[in-house]
Formats: sequence, structure tokens, C-alpha cells
Amino acid sequence: MKKATQIRFLIGFLLIVGLLYGYKVLKNVTDDPDPGEFTSVGYVAALEMTKQGGRVVLFDENGKRIEPNKPAKDGSSQWEDREVSWSVDGQRIFMSSTRESDSFLVYRWNPDRQDISKRAIGSRSQSAPWFGPFDDPDAKKLGLIQSGGQILEINIKTGTTKQILPPAVDETAAAEEGRRGTMEVLYGKFGESFVKARYAGNKNDLVAIMLNDEGQTAILHRLGFNNEGQLNRPIEIFRGKKVAIDVAPDGRVAMMVRNMTFPDQANIPSEFIKDGKVTKPFESGIFVITIGEDGFPKADAIAVLPFGSEESFGDIAVSPDGSKIAVVVGVSDGMGGFTPSGLMTMPFETNGGGSPSPVIGGQISSPSWSSDGKKLTYLKTEGSDTDVFVIGVDGSGERKLTSGGTYAMPQFSPQVAK
Repeated sequence: MKKATQIRFLIGFLLIVGLLYGYKVLKNVTDDPDPGEFTSVGYVAALEMTKQGGRVVLFDENGKRIEPNKPAKDGSSQWEDREVSWSVDGQRIFMSSTRESDSFLVYRWNPDRQDISKRAIGSRSQSAPWFGPFDDPDAKKLGLIQSGGQILEINIKTGTTKQILPPAVDETAAAEEGRRGTMEVLYGKFGESFVKARYAGNKNDLVAIMLNDEGQTAILHRLGFNNEGQLNRPIEIFRGKKVAIDVAPDGRVAMMVRNMTFPDQANIPSEFIKDGKVTKPFESGIFVITIGEDGFPKADAIAVLPFGSEESFGDIAVSPDGSKIAVVVGVSDGMGGFTPSGLMTMPFETNGGGSPSPVIGGQISSPSWSSDGKKLTYLKTEGSDTDVFVIGVDGSGERKLTSGGTYAMPQFSPQVAK
């Protein structure tokens, strides 16, 4: 009798556990109905620019092309995809698209199930999300997007967003500046709107690019308040006709500055005026940016080109282990325009440009590293076509993934082979 009671108790306990587990699974599916895993090691996502607009496409390691299902709506041929990105684990692809509305909103694509779901709330256009910092467990669901000239954090499970830059603080925080808005008070001297932002190793420090009349400005903003209870002010790092950033897993920031300009053209330091003419400390450069405990950025040069140099730098990408940086090289027109001539890698460290390794020549752009750091994907323009290529980091085995047309934003999956 006692044994039978124990058995009934055990069965009852297991049923309760099973119900609780089932409830948890059901809740997870309800919150985020996208189960299953997608093995994407070696896959490359990109945008194909067609007459109807951008289209997200995917290529496996053998070059097989995979396309998302078309939207199930009237006039479906008129939708457009504008940007593409990967989830931090490479399980899903995200895009900024007009699949269901006139605004570019965030969508998630599960290629294994051919499921595409809108992950955004609202009507204002959004960029594709970037997920990080790399070791943050929330990076699987929280991404940074640009929308309306601001930087927002999007929760891809709920579709809700939270304003990050400019900080969503009460106007009284800027009372000492008068009744101007936070954007003007904090960022007016840097630019009018945000182009891009990345966490620099933690969720307190953000490096962002702002757009202004002369070009772009890179800033660091440590979120929150200082010891006196005042809102932390952003700090300018560099400005130029063009600025680009990428982030290593350890939080160091790679920064490309093309056609450097001074923060205040009316008050240029006297040491940069010779015989009545303005000079510069450098024309273009690649830098490692680190953030000190005091919240101030430190810039160490990887490679710099002297004032007046026509040679310049283009797109950059840091390797998955943070040891190298891929750099497009070419010629600048002095006004921000750029003609690429090749791709090289160099150590991602101070003076790393002294040890360059050429990869491939040609009109190259948009490099991206494979998750094992052994390959690069990139765009190469030949004639009227801009195709997606893959090559070994040592320059061997170049292979074309596409066969004519115009492509953009090729990105290797970040997923690591098990």
C-alpha cells in the first residue's frame, strides 16, 4: 500500500513538472514563435539590387542561392529590402523591409522554415539591427537600430523600442543650457542626426557616427550621470568627410577617418596654420579606439596617411578574434569620394599598418570575415556588375558567389562550427 502511494505521488509530481515545462515552452513560443535551429556556418547574406528594389538573398558554402518567400499581399513585387544583418548566433537573418507597409521595418527570416515575421512596432522606418556587445546574453534579443535620426534599442521578441541616443531624459537635465532640446544641447556641435552606433564592450559606452554639413563626426557617449549628478556629455573622437567604425569582441573600436577635418574651422590651432594655409595632422587614418575607466577615448594609430595624400582608406572590418582588420585601400577625391583599388589585412594594433598583407586587387568594398577568420567575403565591381566574392585571407581561392548584377552588404554568418 505504501509503495503504491509512493508511485502515485511520483507520477503526480512528474505530471506537475511536465505541465510546468509545457507551460514554459508554450509561453516561449507565444512570446517568440520561431522554434528550431538553422545551421549557417559559412553562409553569406547579401542584398541584390533589382529594378523593383533591394532583395535579401542567402548563399550557402557551395554557392547555392536561397531566397525568402515573397510577401503575401497585393502588389508584392513592389516591396523593397534596404539592409540585412545576422543574429549574434547566426540562427536568423534580419532585414529592414517594406514587405507589409510603406515604412522600412525590422523583419526576421528563418531560412530553415522559410518563415518571415515582422519584429517591429510603429510606423517610422528602421535600420536592420546590430546585436551586441558580443558577450552580453541579451544580445540574442536586443539590438541597436537607427530610426528617425536617433539610436534605439529594439526587443525582437516584443517589437518594442527604447530610445538610447539621445538619452531619453527629462528636459530639466539640460536646464543650465536653457530650454533647448536634449539633441541640440548635447550634440548640436557634432551633427544633426545619428547614422550608426555600437556598444564599445559594454552597454554604458557607445561610439556613434553623426551626420553634419561637412561630413561625419565620431563621438563617444558614456550613458548616465557623472559624480555631480549631471548628464554625461558626449566626447568627439574624430571628424572627416567619411567615418566608419567596427567593434572587436573585446570592445576595442576600429575607426576609419577619411579626409580629416577640424572640429571648429574658425579656431584651428596655430600649429596647423603655415604661411597662412591650413594643414592637418593627417589626411586619412585607421585607429584603435579604447575607452578608459574615466570615460575618455584613446586613439592609437594603426595606419595614417599624411596631409595632402590622395591615397586613402575605405571600408573596414575587424576579424572575429580581434587580432586583424580588413581594410579597403584606394584613392580619395578630397571631398569624401573614394575609388577603391584593393583589399588588405593588417594587425589590429598600434602601428599594425606597418605589417600589411595584400589580399586582392580591384574595386573592392564591404569586406566581412568568416566566423573562423580564414575567409573574407566582399563586393567587387567589374564593368557594370558588382558581385559577391569569397576568398581566403591569404589571397587564395577567390570564388564568385553571384553571376552578374548589383549586390550590396555581403555578410558572413557569425555562427561558429560545433
